[in-house]
Amino acid sequence: MLESIKSPSDLKALSLEQLGQLSEEIRQFLITQVSKTGGHLGPNLGVVELTIAIHRIFDSPKDVVLFDTGHQSYVHKILTGRADQFDKLRQRGGIAGYPNRSESAHDVIENSHASTALSWGDGISRGFSLTGQSDRHVVVVVGDGALTGGMSWEALNNIAAATDRNLIIVVNDNERSYSPTIGGVATYLSTLRVTRGYERFLDWGKEVLTKTPVVGNPIYETLHGVKKGIKDIIAPQGMFEDLGLKYVGPIDGHDVAAMERALVQAKEFGEPVLLHVITEKGKGHKPAIEDEAEKFHAVGIVDPETGTPLGKSVTTWTSVFSDELVALGHERKDIVAITAAMLGPTGLDKFEAAFPHRTIDVGIAEQHAVTSAAGLAFAGMHPVVAVYSTFLNRAFDQMLMDVALHKAGVTFVLDRSGVTGDDGPSHNGVWDLALTGIVPTMHVAAPRDAARLRETLREAVEISDAPSLVRFPKGAVQSDIP
Repeated sequence: MLESIKSPSDLKALSLEQLGQLSEEIRQFLITQVSKTGGHLGPNLGVVELTIAIHRIFDSPKDVVLFDTGHQSYVHKILTGRADQFDKLRQRGGIAGYPNRSESAHDVIENSHASTALSWGDGISRGFSLTGQSDRHVVVVVGDGALTGGMSWEALNNIAAATDRNLIIVVNDNERSYSPTIGGVATYLSTLRVTRGYERFLDWGKEVLTKTPVVGNPIYETLHGVKKGIKDIIAPQGMFEDLGLKYVGPIDGHDVAAMERALVQAKEFGEPVLLHVITEKGKGHKPAIEDEAEKFHAVGIVDPETGTPLGKSVTTWTSVFSDELVALGHERKDIVAITAAMLGPTGLDKFEAAFPHRTIDVGIAEQHAVTSAAGLAFAGMHPVVAVYSTFLNRAFDQMLMDVALHKAGVTFVLDRSGVTGDDGPSHNGVWDLALTGIVPTMHVAAPRDAARLRETLREAVEISDAPSLVRFPKGAVQSDIP
């Protein structure tokens, strides 16, 4: 079945039974191929049916499909004619691990930094509206994790005010358990809220009641309050609807038929609609399901059956930093570690295990992380902010104005500095020296080996009246240089 899919148009003639078979073939294909090359396996196993449904209802690339962060785009790449290139995923001459405009017209944005797709969707849909392209739609797939980023909410605040946009937001919620609001009542209320008849009825009722002398407005406000109270009790959509967005869900993201019904409904509405979709990260792969920490979010080269990493174990720069920070944590009670949704990748998972109350994961919110660190320093702590080099770009203003200007003793630890290779251009940590080098009073260290990493980290956390920074590359650390 999979071999017959060369473009999204090939999906439209398939029956539901055939789509089920295709979904299983795609999952097995992903497990086999990504195990050989490494990549984001768990997230893509969870969006198979969701992506199939989107490409059956919409007409890409005429309709624009955007994936926030981009690590959920493997199925999209398969369905848009790139399955035969997965043997070189994330390799020179092969396809990228994120959307890439040079690969396909179906890839509109190149990303890997989270929480940006809603702003892209806002701009593209606004542009379509202004240029009279009312027959084009924009679909934004955003994970629940990306909604921890402030930029997502800045975008939602603007999107909610629009009434003339063909914009569909698909929130891919891949938490481990289903919300108790899944069921007939929630589905029924969601269906009512996005039908034109329901909207016309509400508009008519408001118009009639508000024109009724004396009692009209009080009755309307009372009924509106009762309706809102009931909705907020039995369904989680209150927050989105309070912003002004139409909400549909929760929807089983592994039920193609249910997904298609919701997408058709949203497509016909003519205003921004948010679909809350529940999926299972790592679906169909036992080792991923059993990985309680990350559900095989990103893997190296592994055994496809067991998920066991292949190849010899090496000491990495990240592990050296991780161990030394734990040692410092035992020595100093003022050391506190901060990360932006990357405890494991930055090596802070060991510190969290030893000092859970001194470990702060702020979600995908680097700007907040840096300013919060300044506050911690003011209160007498010494924060260590551990992020990938490429993600510090997002918090330059906070580093300059909130940390350096206030002479805050904050230590930044930048992993993946320099060229990162298979992670792609958006992950290269090639800007941090230029950015941090112009920050007044910033102390910058680039250790040459493990011994110097330990030394410079200790030197950095001794600085209490200025920011300090330690940067190191991705991968294995070599033997100490005499």
